[in-house]
Amino acid sequence: MSPDRFGLAAVLLVFLPYLGVLIGGTTASLVLHFLGREERNTRSTSLSRELIETAAFDNRVLYAAALLPFPLIAFLCRRILPEPDPLPWLYWILPFGALLPGCVLFSLYRSAVRRTADPPGLHFRAGAVGLLAVLSASFLLFVLLGTLFDPDKLSLLRKNAVYILSWNSLTAFLLFLALSFGLTGGTVLLFLGHPPAGREEPDPGYRQYVRSIGSSLALGGAFVVPVLVVLDLLSLPSTSLSLEVFAASAAVLLLALSVVLVLYPAPEDPAVRPGARVSTAYLLMFLALIAGNQAAVGSAALGRPAPSSTPAAGIPGEERHREMPPAAEPALEKGRTVFQHACRACHLFETRIVGPPLSKVLPKYKGDFDRLKSYIRDPVKVSPDYPLMPSLGLKEEEVDAVARYLLKNTKEEMPPGKPVAAIPDVERGKSVFETICAGCHRFETRLVGPPFLEVVPKYGGNVERLKGFIRNPVKVNPGYPNMPKLGLKEEEIDAVAHYLLTKVQRGG
Repeated sequence: MSPDRFGLAAVLLVFLPYLGVLIGGTTASLVLHFLGREERNTRSTSLSRELIETAAFDNRVLYAAALLPFPLIAFLCRRILPEPDPLPWLYWILPFGALLPGCVLFSLYRSAVRRTADPPGLHFRAGAVGLLAVLSASFLLFVLLGTLFDPDKLSLLRKNAVYILSWNSLTAFLLFLALSFGLTGGTVLLFLGHPPAGREEPDPGYRQYVRSIGSSLALGGAFVVPVLVVLDLLSLPSTSLSLEVFAASAAVLLLALSVVLVLYPAPEDPAVRPGARVSTAYLLMFLALIAGNQAAVGSAALGRPAPSSTPAAGIPGEERHREMPPAAEPALEKGRTVFQHACRACHLFETRIVGPPLSKVLPKYKGDFDRLKSYIRDPVKVSPDYPLMPSLGLKEEEVDAVARYLLKNTKEEMPPGKPVAAIPDVERGKSVFETICAGCHRFETRLVGPPFLEVVPKYGGNVERLKGFIRNPVKVNPGYPNMPKLGLKEEEIDAVAHYLLTKVQRGG
């Protein structure tokens, strides 16, 4: 794990559990206060006061623990993302701008609850608005963290901010909420409902009431977490999946099961206090998920060019434009594509899967590029601990490209060679189509323009002719308006032309 990803994992491991208890404790406090006031239930209002005092703890701790880590998270994420200045600072300022007033409103609600068992309605509403603000900030944070799993979307964000949203971000946020309420339940079981030493309980049933609320929160989280973990795996991009990600998810499922076994059926003996075990289990779930997410980030960034630390030169009298960094050498980019499609099912650089970790194998080929190509072309059994690698049937230029890519990623010496033509990025073409073209075109249905299944076959597979029309469109059919010039970059034109031809060849 790189130092930046390790640092981000460490900060998130402190920040997210605290933020989770703050959200879970405040939500439960507001609900219990409302129910207690409506039903005149003093147990509910007493637990409401204990919850907000425990969750917010102290105003100085609240501001320090909730606000100070956020700039560090933003800084580390920007270093991890594979492009210089990948997201404007406004994207990071917005969640911080929601988190700050949320914390201020939390402190007002906490202070009012400490002064009286029935705070004025204004302070209750302040707590509710503060909770909404912190929830919004948390969701925006998970949306931004989601870009680490799918860096291919970064080029689209400059054209339309809506592409920052993803199913994975929503699932990760819901999973965070489930863990937050579960950890809040563990905190209730561990710390609340116990009178100070030497004092008698004024209400003998209060302890049991607190235990039932804490157990309900912890069990609810334990039942919901497994479903969300599975959805989180399904919503991750395929390039982010690895053995470590699956292992972390399995660990979360086992820990959720352990919470259920501790709390269900509920222990009858009031002396039995399961709060420590439940809280520890939820903290370990946070740890497992954060470690798994960082492994997914590492897999998603596999083979991508490192961020450039050199700022772009200014242009006098003009606004400096933030462009994408130059593409990697075509041979290396093609090698990355071949590796993802042909090799990655059995090999990772640092982890054993079906085959050995490549970081242990590739150093044997240092200085002997042709021997590595020969092995990829015609593999033979070397180690009795691993199965025979099958012949992949790669073309010679693919063998050359993937060998260069493997050596590059293990920092071994590469021989000079002519660049190999890159494989067209069909996935990027799909993104360009959905962003730019889909407003006027469908494959089978007439929209503003004609259906592509009627138009694209006229180009007979001639990608250069299709690219020429996309680059400089002219009016062809009087039944449709003239297509505007789209102003696409050359690599976007190439990608969308290959995507259209591939899609039409497959029947739309």
